[in-house]
Amino acid sequence: MGQGRRPRLILAVALLAACGSKPAPAKPDPRVAELEQQLTDTKAALVAEKEAADLLRGKDAELQAKADEAKALQDKLAEAVGKAGEVTTADGAVKLELVDQILFAVGEADLTQQGKDVLGRVGVALKETDKQIWVQGHTDDQPIMVRKPKTAPPPPPTKKKKGAKAEPPPKKEPEKPDAVLAFMTNWELSAARALTVVHYLQDEAKLDPTRLAAVAFSQYRPVSKVKSKNRRIEIVLYPRAKITPK
Repeated sequence: MGQGRRPRLILAVALLAACGSKPAPAKPDPRVAELEQQLTDTKAALVAEKEAADLLRGKDAELQAKADEAKALQDKLAEAVGKAGEVTTADGAVKLELVDQILFAVGEADLTQQGKDVLGRVGVALKETDKQIWVQGHTDDQPIMVRKPKTAPPPPPTKKKKGAKAEPPPKKEPEKPDAVLAFMTNWELSAARALTVVHYLQDEAKLDPTRLAAVAFSQYRPVSKVKSKNRRIEIVLYPRAKITPK
């Protein structure tokens, strides 16, 4: 083979070897993997934030629905009692406060006719809700006094006639006991009044008795320095607790 053709042959062999060999694989860039992980984490965070936002919106809607329900019930009760009481809301509870002179005579636990009329209208409004109904009795701090009945004065002595036999002395009558009161303390009075209202709501207004409760506070929950404002009946409405019999 001539000397001029040998370099060309070497070059051809080198070119064939270069065409037949594969290039070395490039090393993966660690920044790409880092960016891919950041993208995955960002997507997961967005999903979590969306779920949290949906949960908050659901709670807000639930709270708003409860607030609307309480406002509607408050308006109905206020219309039912008129000037005989006051309706307020606090901490998720609706409270109806009735002055005692509308419902009861002084020192008594029997409903007046006006009291029955007011409770009848209240009962109609309470039928439209399923809340727990607590009837709370309150009095002022005036103690209930036990008084002895008045005794008649003794009859004047009669003049003795001459020669007449002496009359035997009058028999001494036994002392009369102290007056018997229906309520010995304000505990009994406040309890009796609360129970009277509960019985009326159950028997006359036909409310479900499982929703009713009577509570007595006597004189120990005053709301004012004016005694007449402390003598009251409060009807408090709470969310009804679910009790499962065992």
